[in-house]
Amino acid sequence: MTRHLSSGEISEWAAGARSRRSEDHLHECAECRGELSRLQETLSDFRACVRAWSAQDAAASMLKVRNRTSAESVVRGLMKAPPRLRWALIAAATVLLAVIPIYRANRPQPALDSSLDDAVLLEQIDEGVSRAVPAPMEPLATLVSEGSSAAGNQTKRKK
Repeated sequence: MTRHLSSGEISEWAAGARSRRSEDHLHECAECRGELSRLQETLSDFRACVRAWSAQDAAASMLKVRNRTSAESVVRGLMKAPPRLRWALIAAATVLLAVIPIYRANRPQPALDSSLDDAVLLEQIDEGVSRAVPAPMEPLATLVSEGSSAAGNQTKRKK
């Protein structure tokens, strides 16, 4: 028996580029036939998913077209309206757009519990003040204190 078909040869077979040697081998080798069958099943599943997605996408596109058409018909209907009605609608929209920011700016804001914020701030200040050395310099302070204790031990030995 010859060597098994490579994945490239199996892919070529599935794509339609079939050689006599690979055809003979597939008739003889159950393992390569199984690999080809799994590849064809995978491709079949992929094809079914693409078709389902395409059908779903087409339905969504049709819905968008319908919605756009109805919006366009509203605009066309508005353009066919008498000029006084059009100007009244434009004025109403302008007033509405001007009133919304004013309403939002004058809306009462919920009262924040400032006592909680004050307590947190005081704790942070207390922590910062009670430190002997600022946090970025703590490694240096540790190094200096270890060095000074070692120097103190050496002076005690000399005496």
